[in-house]
Formats: sequence, structure tokens, C-alpha cells
Amino acid sequence: MDNEQYHAEELTEAAFEVDARLSPKRKRSRVLGVAAFVLAFAALLLLAAIGIYGFVKYRHGALAGTDISFFSVTITAGAILAGIGLILGVVTLFLKKHRKGFAVSAIVIALVVLLICVGAMYVYQYIFGELNYDEKFSSLSEEELGIVKINNGEVIRDRALPESTESLDRIAEQARGMEIEFEDLTNVELPEEALAVMHSGDPEGPSYLLEGAEQITNFMLFGLDQVGSSDANIILSVDRVHHKIKLISIGRDSYVMMPQWGSYSRITYAYNFGGAQGAVRTVNHNFSLNIQDYITVNFEQLIDIVDLLGGVDVELSENDQWKYHSHMAGAEALRYSRDRSDSEINRAGRQRNVVRAMLDKVRQMPISDYPDFIRACFGMCTTSFTSDELLGICLEAVQNGYTVESSAVMENVECWTGVLGKEQYVYFVYDLNRASDWIYRTIYEELYVSGYAEPKSGQTAE
Repeated sequence: MDNEQYHAEELTEAAFEVDARLSPKRKRSRVLGVAAFVLAFAALLLLAAIGIYGFVKYRHGALAGTDISFFSVTITAGAILAGIGLILGVVTLFLKKHRKGFAVSAIVIALVVLLICVGAMYVYQYIFGELNYDEKFSSLSEEELGIVKINNGEVIRDRALPESTESLDRIAEQARGMEIEFEDLTNVELPEEALAVMHSGDPEGPSYLLEGAEQITNFMLFGLDQVGSSDANIILSVDRVHHKIKLISIGRDSYVMMPQWGSYSRITYAYNFGGAQGAVRTVNHNFSLNIQDYITVNFEQLIDIVDLLGGVDVELSENDQWKYHSHMAGAEALRYSRDRSDSEINRAGRQRNVVRAMLDKVRQMPISDYPDFIRACFGMCTTSFTSDELLGICLEAVQNGYTVESSAVMENVECWTGVLGKEQYVYFVYDLNRASDWIYRTIYEELYVSGYAEPKSGQTAE
């Protein structure tokens, strides 16, 4: 009896030892399944949080380009969490004597999250996959772009030429075999009437920007003709202070200093022989601006963009009503934009009318149509903006209901119009400092204090 009792006690002790050894394993199995579930569920909560965050910001008109970058990082993080949760859940299923409940739930949630993340990444890549991003331009320094420094808010209008300029031989080389049909121009060759307009008086005091001006972003919109000259030169401002988009045309025949050449010529040549860098640098140098980005579209591509929108509705002047339809398809919009039948001022106005009509049409577009349109449109443009920056600008304009205003330098600054040079091309000559002052007044409104008492306006002709 004593032996039986002794063996029973041994068996009981052995059972306790086995149970003690198994308990940690059971505990670890629960931890593994729970860990998979927690990771997968955390990824789901992360997606739900950014979805709610994005919806609320969009409804309040505050969704910006920085948010797009944040969404991209968050979606990637969610995909990583869900991926780890999925792996742990699958591993748990193949381990013996492990509870499978949490693992199965983790796998289901992780698959849903991964499907959403992969779908979002695919849509993003689809929309921006055709974007022609000018990485080289984005790496240029402020000096290479001719950006004007704002010292303690004061706008310094000093157009001193750089120490070195390019020779005509170098310009010819940049033309890539194209015939150069221009000559060096200097102020000496201008008639007295043009010189009087070009130097119309110094300001009475300094000009400066007030706090808040940094909320306004300016960039260039270039429209190229068949030979690569900038037929359209439009400053596009995204004004977050007044909720406006402003289009300001600089006439292609404007008489400006080419800083890389050290001589004067028509501004249209700056893009032809210097690319986007040369064109932006010329605009900054002559009008004392701080433009750092651009969008370029070939005029022939304008046809495709307008057709993608289903045509545009353009507000016509009395002179244009008998020649054009108010609703224009791409080909008619191009003819209208390049119409030279009257004046360069009216022609620049037509170009802005088309851009404004396109912006209005984009606003009316259903959200479901955006991916295909943006993909196709970006494939026809070259830009220094990243995809997130471009999308952010579009979101600002659409969700905040920005109004669109358009104007032209030639209409608002005293200007001499005549022919110059051996080719006898038409030029617009005006005081570049006063033109800069008017541009600042238009862009920044009350955030700009001018050193000029009154802006001189109007146009004179030879």
C-alpha cells in the first residue's frame, strides 16, 4: 500500500512538472496570435484615422500638399504593420497546440488593409506615372535662377548683370542647330520716346512686403510654339490669403535684359535658347521676383488637354464673338489663343481666357474623372513641381473655391510699342521697375507697400 501511494505521488509530481513546462508554451502561443491581431488592427485603425483626417481637412478646405506626403508615409507604414501581422498570423496557423482565433482574425484584417494600401499606391502611381518631372531644374540654386532677395521685407530692384555672360557662339550652340534670327540690342538703339518710357522716374522710397506675403506662391506657366519659343509667359499666383488664382501675362515681345547674354532682346527668346532655367531667370531678373517653379506645355498639346475636358466655355469679347464659338474644342481653343489679328494685348488676354476656362472646367469635373485627366494632362507637361506639390495646388484651388483673376503687364504699365533691330520685330518697351511694382501690387495687394506714389499706366505707340 505504501508503494502504491509512493508511485501515485510520483505520478502527481510528474504531471505538475509537465504542466509547468507546457504552460509557458501555451502562453507564448497566445502572445503570438494576439501580437498578429494587434498589429493588423493597429494598421486598420491607422488607415481609418487618416481617412477621417483627410475627409475633415477636405471639408474645411485645408487639405494641402504636405498632407499628401503624410498620407503616403502613413499608408506605407500601415502596409508594413499589416504585412508583419499577416506573417505572424500565418505562422501561428502552422504551429501545433496554438490557439487559432486571434490568428485568423489577424489574417483577415491584414489582407483587407493590404488591399486598401496597395490599391491606394496603384492609384497614386497611375495618376502621376506620366509626370515629366524636371529634376535638374529643381536642383538649381537661387543664384542660378536669379531669385531676388527680400531683405527684411524690402524688395531690392537691382538688376546688376552677373560677372560673366554667355557669348553669341555659346547661345548659338544652345540653339541646337537652329538659326538665330536676332541681334544684340542696347538702350542706345532705342528712340527717345522709348527711352523716356523705359526710365520714367525713381521711386520716392523703399518697397517692401508685409507679414503674410509668404502664403502666396508664384510660378511660371509657359506655352511653347513650334520652334520652342515661349509664346505665352504667364505668372500664376496661388493666393492663400485672398483665396484667388491670379494670371498675369508678360507679352512675348517685351524688351527685357537677358542676364545670361548681357544684352536686351524679346522675352520669348529666353526659353528658346536657355530652356526653363533661362526663361525663369530672365523673369526674376527683370521683374525682381522670386519664382522657383514652372509648368510648360506645348501649344499643340493644348488641343489634347482641352479635348480631355470635353471642350471649354470661353467668355468672348465683342470683337471675337463673330469669329469663334463660346464653347470651344481643342483645335478652336488653340486658334483662339494664337489669334494675331489685332494686338498682342488682346492675344495675351485670349490666352488667359483659355487658361481660366480650363480651370473652371476642372472644378466642375466629377472626382471620379480626376485620375485619368491628371494622368493624361501631366503626361503632356514638363514641370519642376513634384507630384505631391502639384496635387496640393490643385486641391487648394478646387476645395477652397478660389476666384480667378487675369491681367497683363502691357495693359497696366505705360508702354512704347514699335519695331527694333534689323529684323524689324515688334517690341514692347516699358519701365521694368514700374512693371515689377505693378506685378507686386497685383499679386500681394495690401501685403505690399510700394515706394512709388502712383503707378503709371496706359500705352503709347510709335
